[in-house]
Amino acid sequence: MKNRWSTLLPAAILLACAEVPAERAGVMPASGTDAVQPMTAQADSFDASGAAADGAPVDSLDLHGASPGVSVSVTTQELGASARAADTTIRARAPAQIRGIYLNAYAAGSARRLPALLALADTTELNAFVVDVKDEKGIHYRSGLELATQLAQPGEQTIRSLSALVDTLHAHGLHAIARIVVFKDPILSKAKPEWSIRTPDGELWVDKAGNTWVSAWEPAVWDYNIAIAEEAAKAGFDEIQFDYIRFPEPYASLPDQVHPKAAGTRTEAIVGFLEQARERLHPLGVIVAADVFGLSPNDGRDINIGQQWEDILAAADHVLPMVYPSHYLPTHLPGVRTPNRMPYETVFKSVGAGMVRAQRLADNGVTTARVIPWLQAFDAPWIDREYSYGPEQAKAQIEALYEVGVDDWIFWHPGSRYEHLSAAFERTTASHAKAFEPSQELIEFADRIDSAGARAARERVSGAASNAASTQ
Repeated sequence: MKNRWSTLLPAAILLACAEVPAERAGVMPASGTDAVQPMTAQADSFDASGAAADGAPVDSLDLHGASPGVSVSVTTQELGASARAADTTIRARAPAQIRGIYLNAYAAGSARRLPALLALADTTELNAFVVDVKDEKGIHYRSGLELATQLAQPGEQTIRSLSALVDTLHAHGLHAIARIVVFKDPILSKAKPEWSIRTPDGELWVDKAGNTWVSAWEPAVWDYNIAIAEEAAKAGFDEIQFDYIRFPEPYASLPDQVHPKAAGTRTEAIVGFLEQARERLHPLGVIVAADVFGLSPNDGRDINIGQQWEDILAAADHVLPMVYPSHYLPTHLPGVRTPNRMPYETVFKSVGAGMVRAQRLADNGVTTARVIPWLQAFDAPWIDREYSYGPEQAKAQIEALYEVGVDDWIFWHPGSRYEHLSAAFERTTASHAKAFEPSQELIEFADRIDSAGARAARERVSGAASNAASTQ
């Protein structure tokens, strides 16, 4: 049970340690799709052609793991812009604790499912809904933007009125979050091939699941997605959550990715997008959030997709790592041999390492994002047909977060089904996060990540923050 919106306390800004791949929808990932993957020893950079500079993951090793006219190029020194002190006034508009669930656009527009989910929130600690506004199928509402309207797909505009939906969520004391899928956009890519990733032969580049992507270096793509976010903000949403703000995995079995406007590193492109989003959305009073791979807190570099943990922490208001236990391999986290059957240990070690890194970044003078991990509400039969996710598994994930000092979480289920977890939810929203004292094992894990690139990133980001502060 929540307090009404008008009485919500200002958020306790955490020193922070769900990007949403297709397989997080609770269906078996196709071979080579967006499974969480550890990176190879590949630099976070592209050559002039847009192809990866230092190689790509080798499939045989089974590695898992702006307004038009505005330049996308962001130099390392210019990353200071993303490391400047955050707008705490904007961030403080979020609830003190965020306990949420994801609603697909069909549930959000359903006269049956939406009331059922609102009733669940009214009787539990749930106080935030993440709603699909735009995903790989296009926009899910009636837009005033010409291009978005042209690309709208039949039957997909399931939300009749964004503002009416937001009014309903607010009436139930809910923090309203609009989810927008950005660079994995096959509809926009096919309509605007000049904005898209190409092959060396000039064709549209296609990932292993058959999707085409727009380029993260294309200013027009930035502008298009931020304009959609502006519509959501003006409709009353409290937070904009950008998903698929990344590059597709550069598998060795696929053609090189050619980005016509490539400039700088992958991470600089992602940070540049987030910076421009904050510049345009903060004046509208909304929080800017970024979904990232669950391995981002556990990899010192960018996981080959532009999501370097320290950089993203400095660039967004909220960061949401997708720490679904089903997405980890036995080699990803120390001592976690069966991740899907070890929900507590998986979340504890993945987020715990990220929190150690976030604290180290904060100790170096950087205002870091608030971390709100995505948690697993779905079964993973492609991993284990005999193991289901119910209230016990949900509670284990939640408790792991509290142990590492994180008070916030959001559950993901592809069909927006959460009644089976209701026993894991408390009746009222209250703080349960503990003072985080990392174990020696976690410290050693974070130290290994430091040696693999995190330390260098921290020094770079903190140096940029210091330089930015000195020029203000």
